Amino acid sequence: MKEFKNKNVLITGGSSGIGLALAEKLVAEGANVWVLARREKLLDETVAQLEKGKASPTQKIGRIQADVSNFSELKTAIEKIFTDKLAPDLLINCAGLVHPGEFLEIEPDDFASDINVDYLGTVYTTKVMAPLMVKNKSGHIVNISSLAGVVPIYGYSAYAPAKYAVRAFSEILKTELTPYNIHVSVVYPPDTDTPQLEYDNAHKPNVTKEITQGGGLLSASAVADCIIKGIKKDKFAIVPGLEGKLLKAFSPIAGKALHIFALNKVKQQS
Repeated sequence: MKEFKNKNVLITGGSSGIGLALAEKLVAEGANVWVLARREKLLDETVAQLEKGKASPTQKIGRIQADVSNFSELKTAIEKIFTDKLAPDLLINCAGLVHPGEFLEIEPDDFASDINVDYLGTVYTTKVMAPLMVKNKSGHIVNISSLAGVVPIYGYSAYAPAKYAVRAFSEILKTELTPYNIHVSVVYPPDTDTPQLEYDNAHKPNVTKEITQGGGLLSASAVADCIIKGIKKDKFAIVPGLEGKLLKAFSPIAGKALHIFALNKVKQQS
C-alpha cells in the first residue's frame, strides 16, 4: 500500500492517542476513515475534527461505537459499515489499556481487562475484518503491541503478557494470511505522549518509573508517522524511535539487565 487515497480504513481506539494521530494523517492523505471506540461524545468530536482535515470533499469519515472486547457487539457494529460492497483496505488495531502495578497488588479483574481489550480486542476485530480482505485478496492489518511485549518489565505483569500475545498473534497471522495477499504489521511503540501514558505514569510502581524513564518519549504524531512509513514499505515489525530499535535488537541482553536492575531496586527499598 504505497498510497492511501480512496482506501477504506478502520482504526480501533481511533478517538485518542496514536489511533487519533493515525486517523488525522490518513485523512490528510485522502483515505476514507472510520474510527471505532466506546465513548460516543468523544467519537462525535473526533469525526468533526477529522472532517476539517479532509483532502477531498468526497472522502468518507465515519464512526463506529463498540467495545472491542465484546465480539457480538463489535461484529454487529462493524458489519453495518464494512461489507462485500465496502471492503476494508487497512485495519489498524489501536484500542488498548494498561493496568500497571506489582503482581501481588493488581486485582484479578485488571488482568482480565488487559487481555480482553489489548489482546482479544485485536483478535476479535481482525476476526470480523480479515474474511472481507480474504474475499478481495487484498488488505493490510496493523496490530499495536508495545516494547513491553518485547522485554519483560517490572510492574507490567498484566499489560505485558497481553502485548506479548499480540506479537505472537501477528506472527502467526502473517503466515496464514500471506497466501491471500494480505500484509500484516506489528508495532512496538516506546512510551508515547498519550492519555494512556498519563494513567500509566500515575499508577506504575517506582521501580517501573526508574526503568522506563530512560526509554525515550515520543509524540503520538511521531509514532503515527513511523507506522505510516512502515505500512508503505510493507514492513512486518515497525519500531518507532532509536531507543526502541536498540531495545528490540538486543532484547535478550536487555531483559537480563532489566531483571538485575529491578532486583537491586527492590532490595534497596526493602
